[in-house]
Amino acid sequence: MSTPRINTPKIEMRRSGERFLTRTEGAKTYHSFSFGEHYDPTNVGFGRLMVNNDDLVRAGAGYTDHAHQDAEIVTWVLSGSLVHEDSHGNSGLIHPGLAQRMSAGSGIVHVERNDAYRIDPTRPAEPVHFIQMWIRPDQPGAAPSYQQQELALGDLAVDWVPIASGRRPDAVVSLGSATSTLWVTVLPAGTSRRLPEGELLHVYLSRGIVEVETIGRLEPGDSLRLSDSAQMRLSALTEAEVLVWEMAGDEGDRR
Repeated sequence: MSTPRINTPKIEMRRSGERFLTRTEGAKTYHSFSFGEHYDPTNVGFGRLMVNNDDLVRAGAGYTDHAHQDAEIVTWVLSGSLVHEDSHGNSGLIHPGLAQRMSAGSGIVHVERNDAYRIDPTRPAEPVHFIQMWIRPDQPGAAPSYQQQELALGDLAVDWVPIASGRRPDAVVSLGSATSTLWVTVLPAGTSRRLPEGELLHVYLSRGIVEVETIGRLEPGDSLRLSDSAQMRLSALTEAEVLVWEMAGDEGDRR
């Protein structure tokens, strides 16, 4: 009779100051993983999560035409707004309370600009702060697609909300990865919440300060990479927003 395999929980903390930084005219981006000219062979992703970029773009600036392929790209705006246009005729204005997913598939070119105030004069000319995350799709070379959908921001303070998922029908937007779900929650100061359950979890603190059971304090830009870990409790020392990718993974994903 074979002996059941027992996974040893693994916890890795990455502090905000360990992230790579790219500065361009009018923008700066902090990279949780290797990206572009920044390469570390020991830090090329976690599970199906290939990119976790934290962007701050001033008014009037942005990213001109650039191509993507075989990535499920989810954009989550923390403040300000971002204008999206792509080579398949999709366009949108992304702001807090709206989830966006672009499936690059066989290939797509898009533009991202912080100039919504030129389209809508009621919008202020202010910086946009957003997190952009890339998930490896189940099927490479698929037809590109696009989806954006509003959600009730107040729901985030009640519980974890599935923002993008390949398996949950209640997710705000769908995802071409059947075993991946992005959860987001906002913790009012003094409240606590347990992490979602999953084989692999990537926990990213986008704002605020939390205390993580058995681990310690996280501040903005800090992240955790958890494998086979129990559902630890997060306690908010200030109002905090937390993004968690829940993923299944084989041994090759546990890096």
